[in-house]
Amino acid sequence: MKKQQRWGTIVNICHQNGKVDVRGLTQELHVSEATIRRDLQQMEDLNMIDRYYGGAKLNNDQYSEPPMVIKSETNNSQKESVGRMAAGLIRNNQMVYLDAGSAAYAMMRFITAKDITVTTVSIPNILYCGQKGISTIVLGGTLRWSTEAVTGNQTLKQLEDLYFDVAFIGVNGIHERVGFTTSNEQEAAVKLKVIEHSAVTYILADNTKFNKLCPVKYADLNQAIILSDDIPDGFSKDLIRYLLISGERKL
Repeated sequence: MKKQQRWGTIVNICHQNGKVDVRGLTQELHVSEATIRRDLQQMEDLNMIDRYYGGAKLNNDQYSEPPMVIKSETNNSQKESVGRMAAGLIRNNQMVYLDAGSAAYAMMRFITAKDITVTTVSIPNILYCGQKGISTIVLGGTLRWSTEAVTGNQTLKQLEDLYFDVAFIGVNGIHERVGFTTSNEQEAAVKLKVIEHSAVTYILADNTKFNKLCPVKYADLNQAIILSDDIPDGFSKDLIRYLLISGERKL
């Protein structure tokens, strides 16, 4: 089992039981106590958990959603398919906004457009753009470690002077009555500001994001086009604009 998968299991057990103990995790995950203790130390360093003698519990002040290291290992095939489709929508010479999160990061290796400028709050996106020589505008602010994203009032101030041809935004939940939602108020404010400053905005969402509701709304359903692998039964397509990897669309 990969480290990210172990961490995901540890987080799930914490949610279910309120805490985890080292001995129980060695049996659950079939690894040594040394491996579990190393995992817990690394997770504590990322403010995901608080350790105590023999176990750990979630750090509720910091942990409001799965960190990037876990999200990057979930629904990989769907994210890759959506990422490939999203990257194909970027045209030469455009100003592009790429959000933080594993869905936007999945786009990066598929981008072929020339002479673009990417603006991002994502640390992984910045590093990738640097490796590929893509012109990049880095927004300042406060680093939120769990999502590896910069956010806050300084970020919003910088966005006031920036406008984008196209933006690609992540989402935690898409709800028929509420709209697009996420887990953090500051990140929600940044997402909304980007939408307001973009000619067209695409929401990157695999099928698991539909019919989910997270604490903070950042936009109405009519403010962006959803890019997804599929829309599950029970979610009304009449309420949204969308483009699916199958080619089905309503724009």
